[in-house]
Amino acid sequence: MCAIFGMIGKTNHDLLKKISKIQIYRGPDNQGFFESDDKRVLLGNNRLAVIDKKNGNQPIMSANGRYVVVFNGCIYNFLEIRDYLLKKNIKFNTDSDTEVVANAFMHFKEKSFNYFDGMWSVAIYDKKEKNCFLSRDYVGQKPLYYKLVNDYFLFSSQLKGLFQDKNVNKNISLENLKKYYAFSFVPAPNTVFENIYQVCPGETIKIPANKLELIKNKYWSLENGPDYNNFFKKEKKEEFVDNFNKLIKQHYIADKNPVVALSSGIDSNIILKSLLNDQKNPNCVTIGFEDKSYDESILISNIDGRFNRNIYKISEKDFIEKFSYISKLISEPNGDSSFLPTYILYEKIKKYSNVSLGGDGGDESFFGYITFDAYILAKMIKNILPNFVFTMINKFFLSRNYTKKYMSKKKKLSKFFSSLHLEKKYLLPAWLSCLNLEEHSENLKKELDIKDLFSTENIFTSNNDYLRAAQLYHFKYYLPMVLSKVDQASMLNSVESRSPFISKKIINFTLDQDTKNLYSLFNKKKFLKKVYKSLISKKILNTPKHGFAFPTHIILKNEKLVNKLIKPEFVNNYSFFQKKYKSFLNDNIDNTQYLWNELILNLSIQNLNSN
Repeated sequence: MCAIFGMIGKTNHDLLKKISKIQIYRGPDNQGFFESDDKRVLLGNNRLAVIDKKNGNQPIMSANGRYVVVFNGCIYNFLEIRDYLLKKNIKFNTDSDTEVVANAFMHFKEKSFNYFDGMWSVAIYDKKEKNCFLSRDYVGQKPLYYKLVNDYFLFSSQLKGLFQDKNVNKNISLENLKKYYAFSFVPAPNTVFENIYQVCPGETIKIPANKLELIKNKYWSLENGPDYNNFFKKEKKEEFVDNFNKLIKQHYIADKNPVVALSSGIDSNIILKSLLNDQKNPNCVTIGFEDKSYDESILISNIDGRFNRNIYKISEKDFIEKFSYISKLISEPNGDSSFLPTYILYEKIKKYSNVSLGGDGGDESFFGYITFDAYILAKMIKNILPNFVFTMINKFFLSRNYTKKYMSKKKKLSKFFSSLHLEKKYLLPAWLSCLNLEEHSENLKKELDIKDLFSTENIFTSNNDYLRAAQLYHFKYYLPMVLSKVDQASMLNSVESRSPFISKKIINFTLDQDTKNLYSLFNKKKFLKKVYKSLISKKILNTPKHGFAFPTHIILKNEKLVNKLIKPEFVNNYSFFQKKYKSFLNDNIDNTQYLWNELILNLSIQNLNSN
């Protein structure tokens, strides 16, 4: 895991060193730079040494010396691609996956991105044609931001890298701000700032150094189904467990043995089971809470197996102290409220290794979220009852009171019925949004149309399989928020987080299956339960999905702390915020997600403006 950054069009060494320094924690082990002979391209890398610490420093050249690579991420099938290239008489000087990226691009050109199974953001400079290529993995695990500034192009793994350049404006985009409130993050290619963009998941951008035009290519869109090629073959359902075990071996390759981020859920326990079958004795780290409705660590204590349990119970005092500390570090607007315990999780993992394995993506790939059940139920009910009934019910649930309990029945019912009057294609985004349409309009001081607010309807109107559409929605509009949170929390602790359930092999597999094989109502992760029923205890398989959340009221109910942290000049609509916060403090309305979004956005803008 690393940071990458660079300039195209002209070079400024002092600026690039500032960009490197501001995100040094992403790669504390080594810093490297490359400048082209014509001084129109300057690339940089901060390296977190995970594979071949001795020889894998970057930038790395291809075997023929034509291509220069700076890379952030991990290619899990790099040994397979390396063996293929060796048979083509291509020589290697290191054992690193970055050199495989360089030589694969030399041999396959842009098609190489279809052959990688992994997570990445990468910049590749072609010294002969004088073109630079930026690419991001197919689900967006690794971030990559960019900005065209006057007569040069700037890119960085983090937003605050771009803001080291005094020529980069920090103007908030009101158009993109509504997307932040709608989705709790801003989907690529946009950011919350004007004219600052992200490389999209599954995208390659070619930038000629002499022209600075952006030529975009989508090498894979999940909406088009699985991407089979020479390195990705169709896999049989009956071979899933064996193939997953092979996948875990690929994810386990590192100079230090990875630590398992263990929850009570099926996904991380499947990873653990695979490691135990391979005679590993892994360290496992779990975060527990004092509030029993949020705490799942007791379930971890009851799991049988030969592995090292490391369970850390976090008190309310710990949360407040830790949040006060990381409030000065947050610089990527992301409203996933589990950021705080996720940060603490990786802080603990760092004691044992700089690499971890976790179950992120399992819920998207195998239909694990409660929203899938809600969506199916809603479709059934809406086919029976007229819409005016739901409009009446919605008015009742607008007055829902706040509760401190995690995912209480009252909270679930309130969420479910509050949006049931909407068209089916808007149900999922409305359920996951922090405000309803009227509140969004009030907050942004303009009348909003629901189509303009969510802009996700193409997924639902272009797909006859409504379950597949719901899955693709989660891949495109929910998973990137989770992955951004994990990237920030892990990188702030200089830990590489790997997620086997969003391997390209797994995504190919799930997109190739009839959704009825993967899901049935009230039987989430049906397929995984079936294939692992004789391998994993019923106690684990039948444990209801818990989710990794923390009681945000610990922070939000601390009025003194919130008022100290929030800067009114960086709140979009301070009177709206005050109204919502007062109502929350009086336990009248459950505004937790909106308030958390506003707090994180405010802290991000403060910190980015102070850089």
